[in-house]
Amino acid sequence: MKRILALKDYKSVFGSKKFNFPYRSGMDKEKLVHYFKEAGYTLEYKFFNEIDFRSKQYKDLHIIYTSSEDVGYHYKSYIEDIIYGLEQMGANVMPAYTHLRANNNKVFMEFMRDYLGYTNNLKSNAFGCLKDLKMHLNNIQYPVVFKTSEGAVGRGVKLVNSEKELIATVKKTTPRNYFMDLWDHARSIRHKGYIKESVYRKKFIIQEFIPDLKNDWKILFYGQKLYIFKRPIQKGRDIRASGGGTVNYKYGLQAEAPEGILDFALDIYRKMNVPHASIDIAYDGKAFYLIEYQSLYFGTSALVNSEGYFIKKYQKWEFIEGKVALEKAYVDGVVEYLEKKEVKRKEAISYS
Repeated sequence: MKRILALKDYKSVFGSKKFNFPYRSGMDKEKLVHYFKEAGYTLEYKFFNEIDFRSKQYKDLHIIYTSSEDVGYHYKSYIEDIIYGLEQMGANVMPAYTHLRANNNKVFMEFMRDYLGYTNNLKSNAFGCLKDLKMHLNNIQYPVVFKTSEGAVGRGVKLVNSEKELIATVKKTTPRNYFMDLWDHARSIRHKGYIKESVYRKKFIIQEFIPDLKNDWKILFYGQKLYIFKRPIQKGRDIRASGGGTVNYKYGLQAEAPEGILDFALDIYRKMNVPHASIDIAYDGKAFYLIEYQSLYFGTSALVNSEGYFIKKYQKWEFIEGKVALEKAYVDGVVEYLEKKEVKRKEAISYS
């Protein structure tokens, strides 16, 4: 059997799952073993801290892994180091390191969106500190959407209507180290010509505002399976549809999906080149907009609450009724990804 290594965190958690038990315990690891075995793969688990970079055993090995949403994202930073190191050694990490970097990192997500050409109709700018922003204030047209780089379920997202409000928002969302600020001020007194560091240093995004939106759609891909739900923007939540509560969402055939949105999402998913994806899309009646995306450790309520999924057959979308276990859908996504990769590898050899 072909081998896959799964990396779990220090709590022995792998992935995210809605309504799991115990609470926040991730996917059922035994079910993953079972479904991978059915597909012809042996699944082995290791903790991140068990990876030995002196070993050469990871080259060409298929590796899946969890991410983390720990406070401050300190453990996620550790995971990034491990996955980047494995990728440099020649391991086939799924998804690739760049997608882990973009996980709950909206600044890097925007860079990837622009570089890979996922969409080009929603403009944004990323800044590393308040002084960066002040260089571009004359070019900003209000209102704009302010986003902190980190945060999920709508946290750190705000509609900003003026320059004064934008500067105040940056200051409010940036923690300060007053001791280091005082120390840096002393440097400016001691050293003539020294330029003080920006007091407000925390990366953020300014994104173009799409007016009159009443909802958005979240679409999940597990290989060929597409799950969709509609999220309304509720009163008191400003412009945020995310985090409004799953009881307010409409799933599957009830999602009122506008014509073309499934193809729009599929095009993005194919460009991402990952086994799984979560894609947030807005529609203003004329055009679709990619708001955000993730390829690991995202919410699973669309799969859990939907009575079925969409799949594209013969250029048409078909809705398949029936529940699919999250672990089964996850495994199917990985296996389909590996099979496509193997086909491409063989085609490259035959043409060389």
